[in-house]
Amino acid sequence: MSLLLISPLALPLGLGALLIARPGLPLARQRWIGLTGSIAVLGAALGLLAVTADGRIAATLIGDWPAPYGIVLIADRLSALLLTLTGALALAVSAHLWLSPTAADRAGRHFHALFQLQLFGLAGAFLTGDLFNLFVFFEVLLIASYGLLVQGGGAERTRAALHYVVLNMIGSSLFLLGVALIYATAGTLSLAHLPDRLQALQPAQAPLAGAGLLLLGGAFALKAALVPVHAWLVPAYSAAQAPVAALFAIMTKVGVYALLRLFALLPAADSTLGTLPLPALIAIGALLTLSVGALGVVAAPDLRTMTANLVLVSVGTLLAGIAAGTTQGIAAGLYYLIHTTLVTGGLFLLIEAISWDRDRGPWLRPSPQPPAAAWLGPLFLGGALAIAGLPPLSGFVGKAWIMDALQSAGRVSATPHPGWMLSWALLLGSSLLVVVGLSRAGMVVFWQGAPAAAPSRRPPPLPPAAALLAASPLLVLLGGPLAQYLDATALQLRDGRAYVAAVTALEPIEPTESAAPAPTPDRADHGGRQ
Repeated sequence: MSLLLISPLALPLGLGALLIARPGLPLARQRWIGLTGSIAVLGAALGLLAVTADGRIAATLIGDWPAPYGIVLIADRLSALLLTLTGALALAVSAHLWLSPTAADRAGRHFHALFQLQLFGLAGAFLTGDLFNLFVFFEVLLIASYGLLVQGGGAERTRAALHYVVLNMIGSSLFLLGVALIYATAGTLSLAHLPDRLQALQPAQAPLAGAGLLLLGGAFALKAALVPVHAWLVPAYSAAQAPVAALFAIMTKVGVYALLRLFALLPAADSTLGTLPLPALIAIGALLTLSVGALGVVAAPDLRTMTANLVLVSVGTLLAGIAAGTTQGIAAGLYYLIHTTLVTGGLFLLIEAISWDRDRGPWLRPSPQPPAAAWLGPLFLGGALAIAGLPPLSGFVGKAWIMDALQSAGRVSATPHPGWMLSWALLLGSSLLVVVGLSRAGMVVFWQGAPAAAPSRRPPPLPPAAALLAASPLLVLLGGPLAQYLDATALQLRDGRAYVAAVTALEPIEPTESAAPAPTPDRADHGGRQ
């Protein structure tokens, strides 16, 4: 079990170190190493997914240092799910690098090393069991993603990378300050121990702890690109090379994951800490984010900027469901998270193929039709239907599930309110704007202009993009079992007793201590444990 938990971190870290130590390796060999790392992460993730599928939680101590002082790696259903998603996306990107005639890894000698370090940071963020090491893995992600973003050079990428790193360093500062305040008041940073410590705070400690939690919320909202701290996303994603942008599709989900873990830390409303407005603030930010993203899709001058704005729309949509705080809302948000990560990743790869095959590249200006339009057109149509949330694909299922969760939460809460109606209006309105923007893009690219006379120089790389886009109908076909799994995942997240027990089992038991377990306090709707 320990080996299974450590391997998603150790393998990409070791391969990344090997690639840094041997910068002169032929590109083909670097690609093989990169592909090996992606397969290894996916294989380990599938193993953890199988282990945790029945509700078990896997945990191990790095170096055998005792919790809560040592580094705890812990995998529950949520961690295993997101790690599997990371591995699948990384494998598709690695395969794309083999097929692309303008492969991104030709532009920098350390591309594959940075790619592996990115996987290391992603795996660590999903598996760590404490806030400080989550901060450490966030910094690994920031460094590796900055290096990947500037691959290929150019003024546009350099400017976007500068904005990206400055804003994310601000987020890191907020994160570190929040961690310091929480440790000063609660005396621990363990995700398993914090809920009970926060519940039992003295009145004098509550303001500092509350400020720390709000700072963490701000830092995680920035990582998730939530309005008004979203300004880094569109320039960075539109400037990055297509395989890098496709891998970045999972980056905002790290922020979403951190927010989910943070919601599980919030104590009950009757605790000394009181009721924090964090879930309500996230809900407002989510609705603003999907609205801003939808307007950006309509106004986008090129396909890359359009797809980057689609990422914004997806973040707002899934967080609107998660912020409802109910089991149904979290499960619906997770379903939409899977859908949007794979589909937006596939769209980034597809748009590289479309841009490479057009005279105008990604710009939405009339030009001769792409020579490979017979293949590119249906794929673009399928991706557009999926990401816009139109039936019968997974985007429609996910949005309908989220809307039902919002309606249920608004009607059965302690103080019923009509806010779900506004949420519905914004979700439906954003979908309409996305349909308009994607329709405009499709008409410009595939309908305006006569077919090109010259054949394509080389068939564009379609299989990886097609595989990611094919996940949308597959998510619909597997909707029943997947919904059951996600419901169980949401229940496990909100009832953290098994998570605490898995960490407690790693701790030495003093002979003088009573073996009787402490009573588990009731949690509010956003309080994680019931």
